[in-house]
Amino acid sequence: MSDVIPFPKLKEKLVRDITESVQDENYEAAYDVINEYESYFELTDKLAILKCEVLWELSAYLELKEEANILLTLGYKPYDTYMTYYVKSLFELEQYQSVIDIIEQVLDEVTEHQTRMTLLPIKDRAQSKLDERKDYMAYRLQQFHSLNQHEQMQLILSLIDDNAYQFTESISYLFNTSFMPTHIQSLMLEYLRLAEYDQCVSVTKASKTITVIPSKLIGLEHSQFKRIVVPEVIALLEEHIPSLVQEAYIHLNTHNIALYPLDIEEVASIKEWKEAYLLYFKEMIGQMDESEYAQQTLVELIKSLNT
Repeated sequence: MSDVIPFPKLKEKLVRDITESVQDENYEAAYDVINEYESYFELTDKLAILKCEVLWELSAYLELKEEANILLTLGYKPYDTYMTYYVKSLFELEQYQSVIDIIEQVLDEVTEHQTRMTLLPIKDRAQSKLDERKDYMAYRLQQFHSLNQHEQMQLILSLIDDNAYQFTESISYLFNTSFMPTHIQSLMLEYLRLAEYDQCVSVTKASKTITVIPSKLIGLEHSQFKRIVVPEVIALLEEHIPSLVQEAYIHLNTHNIALYPLDIEEVASIKEWKEAYLLYFKEMIGQMDESEYAQQTLVELIKSLNT
């Protein structure tokens, strides 16, 4: 909401323009006027509903999902309306498992019989879509070695997103019998961890072979690299090369996946990792000189994580 004082009667004019645009099914115009309204005023319950309707008609499902979630969090009424929009947007975004989970959670919270009769068929459709997708995933797993690396990665991520843990034996067999790029290995380990797979598996990363039980791993988002190295490297870059910070996040997240679940301090100290990453990013922009090559071996390892 803007600090600018609006013209008298502007609020009434904007509300009228929004209402007329929606009635005329001119949803793009309505969207623009709603944004103008929000720059001056808080949405009323009625306008919040109209905004959701406009986003739905514009097929702006991601924005609708976020907007409905915000309105629910802020306590806008009626709850049932925003929950319905939230679930419908998730369905259109093909987040079928989330649709099922949320409907199961909220059925006791919705008050209107009609809302239940809206949500339950959406849940049934989501389950049907999920079953279709799991059949397709089973087929893709059979073809796993013919997929390129990007397709393999997307398949494993889809299995995780859909909680499709009935394929645990297939993933563990592939993991134990096939050579995989490091990032594919890591995603498979994350899948097995979430599936609570409790058998030992061997992993080779950075020329080190370790044996782990996936169910006992802490997870990609809580790795030592993610918790300690990433924020400290970002802090260094903010001081020395701030222009690289956004790109650095992409590199560091990729490297976190590639190194998981290795104990990075068995490779080098945290201080050495930080120094090597600063050199790595300096080299990217041609700032590295010969006096800084002490960590070159570690820098070369970091470079190898990109492949």
